[in-house]
Amino acid sequence: MKFRLTGALLIVLASMVVGGPRAHAQNMPTTMGPGLPGTPTATRGGATIKVTILDENKKPLKQQSLVRVTNQATGAMFFQTTSAAEAKFPDLAPAKYLIEVGAAGYFAVHEQIAISDIAYDVNETVSLVRDPAAVDLKLKDAGQLPSKARKEAEKGVLALEFSNFVEAHKHLEAANHQYPSSSSINFLLGYLALQQKDQDRELLYLTAATKLDPHNVQAQNLLGQLYYQRSDYAHAAEAEEIVVASGAQSLIARNILANSYLKLKQYEKARENSQWIVDKGGSEGASARLVLGQALAGLQKYEAAIQTLTAYLDGEPASTVAPQIRALLTQLRRQVSQGAAGANADIVIGDPELTAESESLAAIAGMPLDIDAQKPSVAAAVQCPANILQTAANPSKQLVDSLAQFSAIEHMVHEDLSPQGIPRNRQTRQFNYVVSISEPTPGTLIIQEYRDSAGGELDMPDKITTTGLAVLAIAFHPLFRDDFEMHCEGLGDWDGQPAWLVHFRQIEEKPSRLRRYVVNRNNYPVRLKGRAWIRADNLQIVHLETDLVRGIPEIYLTSEHTSVTYGPVQFKRSGTDLWLPKSAELYVHFAKLRFHRSESFDHFMLFATDAVDKAKLPQAGLTQSPPADPGAGSRP
Repeated sequence: MKFRLTGALLIVLASMVVGGPRAHAQNMPTTMGPGLPGTPTATRGGATIKVTILDENKKPLKQQSLVRVTNQATGAMFFQTTSAAEAKFPDLAPAKYLIEVGAAGYFAVHEQIAISDIAYDVNETVSLVRDPAAVDLKLKDAGQLPSKARKEAEKGVLALEFSNFVEAHKHLEAANHQYPSSSSINFLLGYLALQQKDQDRELLYLTAATKLDPHNVQAQNLLGQLYYQRSDYAHAAEAEEIVVASGAQSLIARNILANSYLKLKQYEKARENSQWIVDKGGSEGASARLVLGQALAGLQKYEAAIQTLTAYLDGEPASTVAPQIRALLTQLRRQVSQGAAGANADIVIGDPELTAESESLAAIAGMPLDIDAQKPSVAAAVQCPANILQTAANPSKQLVDSLAQFSAIEHMVHEDLSPQGIPRNRQTRQFNYVVSISEPTPGTLIIQEYRDSAGGELDMPDKITTTGLAVLAIAFHPLFRDDFEMHCEGLGDWDGQPAWLVHFRQIEEKPSRLRRYVVNRNNYPVRLKGRAWIRADNLQIVHLETDLVRGIPEIYLTSEHTSVTYGPVQFKRSGTDLWLPKSAELYVHFAKLRFHRSESFDHFMLFATDAVDKAKLPQAGLTQSPPADPGAGSRP
């Protein structure tokens, strides 16, 4: 069966200044002491607030953080990311200001200062406290490591903090080779494998870490999560029991314990752990009622189970497992009315998020984690800006013109995968690549993607044509944005820089216009969900991943995962900077075919605006994606 993948093309985000220097951060004010005045300033329009960020050891914070300064009289907000653990806000008028600082893995800090005279700058030092729920990358056994191993491990930790996984792998492997008996180094290698979505290596290193030190709580916690994802509930519970016994107040550990024991039909232990989450888990307590209700049913406490499950439905009426819960409630009420013994213990719904995660992993061995199974770290107590979607969408319109100004060399690598996700063969291609975008009438985009070919027929690996993979960020364009339910998940990071995480999902009532499969000349629209990483300093989309909301059984499409990275490209001859796609990856499980395709772009050239960098459309063997017509609702 031959088929062609088609998709929509790119609109990414241009920079926008919101009320002051650069761009954005957070809320939840907690007043601290006033800032101290520094030296007098020269004559100018206002004073400068300088914020220095320290870690829990009172040393400059190595990773970037996000700082927001709010004029409490006018409400004007100023955002900036730190450089060398500092951020400066110049030209500020006399007023009281709220300073808010957030960084992934740390609790947010809120302090209040005052500028009384523009002749004096204000220097403020803020110390961040690590979030105990976040992964701590410190070397716990640094004193036991030989000098060379310690130095390599420290370099690996630094690379991990900045999400430089290639460097981290090099240094941590070197450290482990020199001293394989370190639980900390093995844990860090396991954590690195988790970030790279390599479950086999993750299992190898985390198991080694826990054997070397059974009380390595972080390793046990990650290992418990991994076992649960692999449906090994007994080992998942064994690992998380160690976490709980250590005194760690881990919601994740309790959640996995409750669900694992429910799967194992150990109902009293499932009840005990789910009740703990209900009592102490805050907002997480609502969803824990689902497991608690089932555990009570398993213990034949039917009336309590009915009450608990009904309370869950009242709070989560749109739950994906609502029909199953109602069916279970019907059976439980029947048993109460009949006075029958023997609960419906075979009906195990579990936590919908954890269940979906483990099921998706079982279905797509060797494929990347589904977006909803990923749990990126976000800064604790840092709220998203209320207007982030509107702010992020407006600059995207400016990119329509930018995208029609470049050509590039596209490097393509195609690998057929075994059912275990192991590459079985490898094909490479290289094309001249050009995008053309126009808006002939308001509300209609004409998007075309061109590749050249040395011969007449375009030689695509396995005769599979993919278009538009590198430009899926068009989902944030105002013409497409309303097709998706979007919400900001918090402040995380990408490649060591603060970034807002935005989750999106195709609205059921809206037509699928962004992507489609073409099989034997028949069109099959794709409903997508995904996550975007939007840089906090300039609101550019730096990374985006998508998955299918559901498969398409008509063409045996089980799963599809895309991953796209964007970045700035400088055209020196013209003095022009554009934000363009750098690379894209696609994983597909289609019938009995599994494949991985990667595309990367370099040798960017401008055309239409720069005579020296001018590039022409390829003259031979063009491939062209169909127009994107939001008005018609039928094209990507």
